[in-house]
Amino acid sequence: MLMLGGGVGVLTGRHQVPGIPDRLVQTTLPRLVLVPVVFRLVMLVQALWAAGFGSSPALWTIAALHLVPNVAEIAWIFRWSDRDPASTRRLPAADAGFAVFLTLGAAFVAQEEWIASITWTHLMGTVMIWTLLRGAVAGALVIGGAVALDFVTPPGSSLGLFLTLGTALVASLAIVGLVGAAMRFALGFGEQQGRAAERERHRRDVHDTVLQVMESFAIPAPADELDPAASLDRVRRTARAQAMRIRISLEHEPAMPAGLHQRLRLLAAEMAAEGLRVEVVVQDDCGPDLSEETAAALHDAAREALRNTLKHSGTRRAVVSVEEIGGGISLTVRDHGAGFDVGDRRRGFGLENSIIARMAEIGGFARIESTPGLGTRVVLLGPSVLSLPVG
Repeated sequence: MLMLGGGVGVLTGRHQVPGIPDRLVQTTLPRLVLVPVVFRLVMLVQALWAAGFGSSPALWTIAALHLVPNVAEIAWIFRWSDRDPASTRRLPAADAGFAVFLTLGAAFVAQEEWIASITWTHLMGTVMIWTLLRGAVAGALVIGGAVALDFVTPPGSSLGLFLTLGTALVASLAIVGLVGAAMRFALGFGEQQGRAAERERHRRDVHDTVLQVMESFAIPAPADELDPAASLDRVRRTARAQAMRIRISLEHEPAMPAGLHQRLRLLAAEMAAEGLRVEVVVQDDCGPDLSEETAAALHDAAREALRNTLKHSGTRRAVVSVEEIGGGISLTVRDHGAGFDVGDRRRGFGLENSIIARMAEIGGFARIESTPGLGTRVVLLGPSVLSLPVG
């Protein structure tokens, strides 16, 4: 029998579906109880409509009693199931106990066709609940108990009840199969998307760190001829710093996240070691409560913009300014170097992925402005509250 995790039912237990986390199962289980509850309520309305509003008081009494567990189960699903996961084990027993009480009460109060239809509907819901939460064997045992109960109470149409409850059991198993297949598909799709995102993140990290540093080493500088020893020493210091940074990231847990201001100060020091003087101008009290994701994205995109300045602008100075705009954060990287024609130049991996795509991932925006001979300005807009893009 199809199981999906945990130990208490068709969606849980010994025959667990591989690869489906217990947490997902625990969240899904209570929602499945809505299926038999909604079925009971729909059938109750149908029975009362067919019987007419002038029906006997006994019918209305049984209908009111029939509503009690269903309303309670709806309240449990939406208010208490997440707070008390252990209640998932108690719910089937409570529902079965009320089903016995309702069936016995209806049998000895009045012998009416519509009352019998309500009790049968209630028993069908009980079978579905046990099957969904405890498994096919438990559902079959409930059917046996219901048939035995019906056999000793008038009018005793046990064969018809057996067939009806058997239908409920089969329907429950079909629901479980569909839910299991849907969960497998969703998890598989999520894993596929996650692997693709991880590959893209790895490509971006390699581009933003190792590749950029290697390219900076290849850039000729006037000091190479005037003072070769100093240039070689700068290359070595940069290589050691980058190697240490990579080693720390591989061997140690990430440190406590730093705020945007501290990140930018460290970034300025990093760029200074590579020959680019960066002035950081931050508006007072700007972005103190910025989310970790937004601060990291702004920092990493700014680093890519500064590395492009170092490689292509021909200048050794840049300004990074940060200010608060309309509930978000604006970070601008400005240089007065060679510039380029934005319309004629094809966007490379750095601009497209390390800047534009990175900001889009957090619900932000990036704009590159440049004119030949007048320098380049990269404007990054990030939300104060993380807002992931839809789709």
